Amino acid sequence: AAALCIESGLASPAHVSEALASFEHAAHRIEFVRDLDGVRWYNDSKATSPHAAAVAIQSFDSIVLIAGGKNKDLDLNEMAAHRDHVRAVVATGASADAIEAAFSGHCVVRKASTMQEAIDHARELARSGDVVLLSPGCTSYDWYSNYAERGDDFRSRVLALK
Repeated sequence: AAALCIESGLASPAHVSEALASFEHAAHRIEFVRDLDGVRWYNDSKATSPHAAAVAIQSFDSIVLIAGGKNKDLDLNEMAAHRDHVRAVVATGASADAIEAAFSGHCVVRKASTMQEAIDHARELARSGDVVLLSPGCTSYDWYSNYAERGDDFRSRVLALK
């Protein structure tokens, strides 16, 4: 789109560059949080359906996925259909057993009973070059009042890692 604006004369390269430099990515939507020891951490808490999580999963290779929450009676196997991108899973919340079942036999799966425990497991499982992706595929209502609260908690805990 930026190239078309420049080529059509609608904007100069300087204006496009300035606009892109000031662009702010929406929170909780495949939001980059930080790079720590060569591992990139992303917050996709807005992904409250398996389809939304599957889209995020396809965006990266070598993922340690943090998934789970309160399922809306949707097929969680949709996320596992893209398991070639997932190296390990940390299953959380009310749907932890269903997440574990969806990925069982395809990769390492650990369960966590708190966000901090999920982050700790993900950090242990991740290697340099991996992405840790919070893309739950479920609502947040088992632990949080909404996806933003879940994403904010994830972000603050990841930023506190040393």
